[in-house]
Amino acid sequence: MAGLYVVLGNSEPKRIDAAAERLTFFSNQENREIFVDDYWSYSLVSLNNPKHFGSACDPKSGVRVVTSGRIAWPASDWLQAEQMNQYQGGLSNRLILHQYLNKGIAGVERHNGSAILLIWDPRLKELHLLTDHFGYHPIFLYRPDNIKECVISTFPDAIADDEQVRVEPDYVSMTDFLRAWRITPPHTYYKEIKYAGAAVHWCWNFATGAVKHRYYWQPFQDAPFSSLNEAVEELTQALKNSIHIRTLPHLCPVVSYTSGGLDSRSVLFSAADRYNLVGVNLYDQPNKESAIAQRLCEAAGVKYVGFQRDPDYYPRWMQEGARLSGGMWSLEDNHFLGTREFITAFNPQTVLTACTSDWLFKGYGLEKQYQQFFGKNLPTLEFTNERVDGFLPNYPRQSPPEFALAVRERMLTWFEGTPQKLTTDKERLLVEDKRIRPACYAVSVSSQIMHRIFPYDTFLADTRVADCYSRSRAEWKLNGDLWGLTIANLCQEGENIVDANFGWKVGSSYWQKLLMFGVNWLKRRASKQNIIQGLATEGSWPNLSWYVNHSDTIKDFWYSRSLEDKQLISTLWGEDCWSISLEDLAKDPNSLFRILTLLNHWQSRRSCSKSNSIYMNI
Repeated sequence: MAGLYVVLGNSEPKRIDAAAERLTFFSNQENREIFVDDYWSYSLVSLNNPKHFGSACDPKSGVRVVTSGRIAWPASDWLQAEQMNQYQGGLSNRLILHQYLNKGIAGVERHNGSAILLIWDPRLKELHLLTDHFGYHPIFLYRPDNIKECVISTFPDAIADDEQVRVEPDYVSMTDFLRAWRITPPHTYYKEIKYAGAAVHWCWNFATGAVKHRYYWQPFQDAPFSSLNEAVEELTQALKNSIHIRTLPHLCPVVSYTSGGLDSRSVLFSAADRYNLVGVNLYDQPNKESAIAQRLCEAAGVKYVGFQRDPDYYPRWMQEGARLSGGMWSLEDNHFLGTREFITAFNPQTVLTACTSDWLFKGYGLEKQYQQFFGKNLPTLEFTNERVDGFLPNYPRQSPPEFALAVRERMLTWFEGTPQKLTTDKERLLVEDKRIRPACYAVSVSSQIMHRIFPYDTFLADTRVADCYSRSRAEWKLNGDLWGLTIANLCQEGENIVDANFGWKVGSSYWQKLLMFGVNWLKRRASKQNIIQGLATEGSWPNLSWYVNHSDTIKDFWYSRSLEDKQLISTLWGEDCWSISLEDLAKDPNSLFRILTLLNHWQSRRSCSKSNSIYMNI
């Protein structure tokens, strides 16, 4: 996928053409759809195969279906779609069209995948917008309540650059990002542009002028699973089916980013067509993790490919990463953009990651702390009972005084309705859900940019997976029991290949984990290798401090900022960042990379003529 742009009301074709240009990031790979109507118009720039995912129309009723992203279907449904010659267009959208015409909007609300659905019904003069369950696929609205001026897009910057749109910078959002790694939903860097909502159905009726929206799905409405074993079985089957239908032969070749951890190995052992699956592992130098990733691929019968990052990898891709992401996640997570040319050589029809597994099923956003033994942290966690006023797992820094109240008001508004004291499983899950959805805002993942640079999909966006999420208990997530046992079920062919992150066998018990932790602790003590000195680490994660201390790209960029940029960043951060040496900033590289994200985003925005006046001193 690359991007979607929708204008409500009568619009000139040149405005829609200009929007398509703004969403064309890689002109040699993308397909375009342009549709102009008296009521609404859109441009769709896509990296997906139009035969499978192009828009569809019913010539008889005039109903049209447009998808940004992907809906997943079993093989039998794809075959059925090929016989639906009464419709025109892509096979996936023919199926949606058929469901809508036969069952109405209720028949398509719980669509299966990380996708935005647009359904235009000229009989009722209604335009429907449906987002996915978890909010994986980014989608933003400008003046949604004004049926003559509303703009819908997957990219806030594309809206801001529309000559007929008026926006102001949102400095509270920028402060929020610097302090907490993310913006509080539904806000963006523009006051007038907001996120549409996860699992939401918007409807614009041009006959009456009415605008409505409602949530078609909320988690935790059904009874939890009766036992951990039942949850493991249900999640095993849900993941197996989800991955299978996303790796069918006509969706191949598939490239799946593969580590030596738990999450990505599920794709290797559940794929429908392993022969046409490529497992790509990223590293700075071949290490323990890359070796385990290769073993996993070999055990699954999947082609393994290693990608070695160059010594200036993350700095070199900073500006392009900030441009394509809209600066809405930290450049420390810009893992995949630099592999795009490399990946394109495999001609992938689908690109997969296991991003957000930690969020959905491993308690990433729960209130917790390490259990201790004689003052030392163990690898196991226990609950704390007070809601943290922020977006875990990262604890936010204090806001500058002039922004503190506005930031806190936004956070309290977002968590409104959740308890301060956490005493029950349901209460913990309600708070955690506020940190998980919308997933396009989540930290430590690259989902927004992935939708713009690859034919990307995520198996965790599956409807059955959402149902498992809704019925799982917090206690099963806290130490990864549910996820670990599920992955052990899925990956029995590689059951003896340990988790590279911890060194224990997948699905290990509490006591087995403690034993392996003790063994590894003794090994580290004996070898004295517990401090990372160079660029390369034992895992896939980069040593960001090394880049700060050694990259001329970072140094040149940092010291060449304008006085205006320095003043604005220092105001948003709360102190003069340039009064601190880069050597000292390297001690907290995650904070520096957030600052670099905003600076690079501002620089990329200035390349757009309309944006020259957007960022200014406060």
